[in-house]
Amino acid sequence: MYPTSHFHSTTHEVLIVASGKAKLCFGGEENPNRVEPLVEQGDVMVVPAGVAHRLLDDLDGRFTMVGSYPKGKNWDMCYGKEGEEEKVKGIERLGWFERDPIYGHEGPALNA
Repeated sequence: MYPTSHFHSTTHEVLIVASGKAKLCFGGEENPNRVEPLVEQGDVMVVPAGVAHRLLDDLDGRFTMVGSYPKGKNWDMCYGKEGEEEKVKGIERLGWFERDPIYGHEGPALNA
């Protein structure tokens, strides 16, 4: 994960921690309702399009994460800056996952 807050306007994302431990930020540093979880190998996160996220601290120097996206989707990088307004408007037109990215036909992501 990048150390700079960013979000995607074209797709949702699934993040899997491949190794190490880290502190992440979801929702943007300026957001009083942000979430800052400690994550470790094996943790999986589903990040909806438009949710800012970043690496705050690689806690053991071994942090590696894999990002995955729904079939046929291409990710973009947005930073909440001027000129990205049209991209942000497009987020509301995105559908949600047809299958839970981890569990398939049933799973918690389908009830989000």
